[in-house]
Amino acid sequence: MRVLSRKAFLMGSGATLALPCFASLERLGAAGPDPAERRQRFCAIFFPFGVSLPPRLTDPKNPESRNPDYDAFNWFPDGDGGRDYRLSKTLEPLEPFRRDLTVFSGLSHPHYRVIGSGHRNGGLFLNGANIVKGSANSVSVDQLIASHMEGATRFPSLVLSSGGGVGVPLMAQTISVDRHGKFVPALSEPRQIFNRLFGVEEGGAAALRPRRSVLDVTMESAQSLIHRLNPEDQRAFADYRQSIRELEHDLDRAEQWASVPRPAVEPAAVAQDGFAKQGAQSYLDSMFELVYLALKTDSTRVVTYQIACEGTCIGDSFPSVLGLPTHHNLSHGNRSPGGYERWAKYDRFLVEQFGKFLTKLANTPDGDGTLLDTTACLFGSGTSDTHIHKNYPLVLAGGTRLGLKHGQYVRYREERPMNDLLLTLAHRFGIDTPSFGDSAGVISELV
Repeated sequence: MRVLSRKAFLMGSGATLALPCFASLERLGAAGPDPAERRQRFCAIFFPFGVSLPPRLTDPKNPESRNPDYDAFNWFPDGDGGRDYRLSKTLEPLEPFRRDLTVFSGLSHPHYRVIGSGHRNGGLFLNGANIVKGSANSVSVDQLIASHMEGATRFPSLVLSSGGGVGVPLMAQTISVDRHGKFVPALSEPRQIFNRLFGVEEGGAAALRPRRSVLDVTMESAQSLIHRLNPEDQRAFADYRQSIRELEHDLDRAEQWASVPRPAVEPAAVAQDGFAKQGAQSYLDSMFELVYLALKTDSTRVVTYQIACEGTCIGDSFPSVLGLPTHHNLSHGNRSPGGYERWAKYDRFLVEQFGKFLTKLANTPDGDGTLLDTTACLFGSGTSDTHIHKNYPLVLAGGTRLGLKHGQYVRYREERPMNDLLLTLAHRFGIDTPSFGDSAGVISELV
């Protein structure tokens, strides 16, 4: 078998398509690709405005007055933590991954409270920087990891959000910050992200005929490659090709409707969640699929995705998929009748999206393990209850090949800096730094 270089690509008609890492094409020795056990990946998924947290008691002075909303709609598991815990109803979709995740309670970034803004958390989520009195922002942990792994992949990192760009200072539309303290602009258009990752064209967009599939223009050069794969890799390539084909189809369908004017209909004539329901779910599916494919193909090993910003952006309307008001309104309507229930309904929806993503990682072989084993996935928000900068809802999943220990609920009664978690992750990626922001030390329960 002729040995290929570390980066294998299909090429045709000026288009290139990145391939997954196939064992039968890997070069042995120092010049080859990292062995699977050395591949380390990081993914952070952020959502705004906190979660539904009904009080445990209806009467704080009566310990017997347990609030039924607490058991039904509270995000955090009940109890003092440890390994013998039960996931809340909101987190139940993560039950299949119980042994591969850790739920945290009691972590936060104290500097948020000094800033006093309820809409600035996204831009500080991954660094907890102290930016009061004109102080500069600091590098986020994802960009620190990306810099440490510079050169290992085609793209050092993939920065995504539903709003795109950087937003405004008080409402960032990215959770990534470079080493100069500047927000890293996020990509938000699925077609743009797809082309950047898998449809890089030589000579500009005109190199491809309109709507011609990247797969179609590369399959001629693929034939000789496929015959040199072992049976297992051939099956993996078939799965990958089908994933690309389905994603292209979804994007083409979305583009076909993008320029079609909407008919004039009286608002009261029809239910209002039809198009929103179709659009929101389809968009989220595409974004999570792109994150998955970017990691699966080893195009990058660091991805961040901000599901919604903390202001007016497309992501604020995603609860319409469930017939609910905007996410911001949900966070402020918690104390109205049914408010906690409505908020928890959307909380669970977001957890379900994360669970589907973890399922893809867990079902994807990577060496003698899975992609979930080599990917540390952080999921959470920078507030707990409405604009409360304490006790962040956080889940860390995967990354057991990085030395992470899971299957537990870690609850801190005394507030602990979230930067301790980020420092622990940095160390797991081989970054030898004694501290990260206001960290006090690594989290021993994780390693």
